[in-house]
Amino acid sequence: MAVKKFKVDRDLCIGASSCVVAAPSVYELDQENKAVIKQKNNKKSSDSTDVKDLEDSNIDEKTLMEAAQSCPVKAIIVYDENGKQIYP
Repeated sequence: MAVKKFKVDRDLCIGASSCVVAAPSVYELDQENKAVIKQKNNKKSSDSTDVKDLEDSNIDEKTLMEAAQSCPVKAIIVYDENGKQIYP
């Protein structure tokens, strides 16, 4: 199972920032106190993001999954290389 893409469901996100603590090179909170994904070229988005498009594209899958699993409201959705949802 390989992590290929993930996104943040802004409707679910409560700004707990556990993802920021678990993977600060991937997540930060925006002005609305919602998690956003740090992408290349200083872009920030909650939309579906491919791992290769991350600002920190060398981050390991274990850390990405731990960050998703740390979310108390399961607002981070993770997909594998086939587009199948693998978390939550």
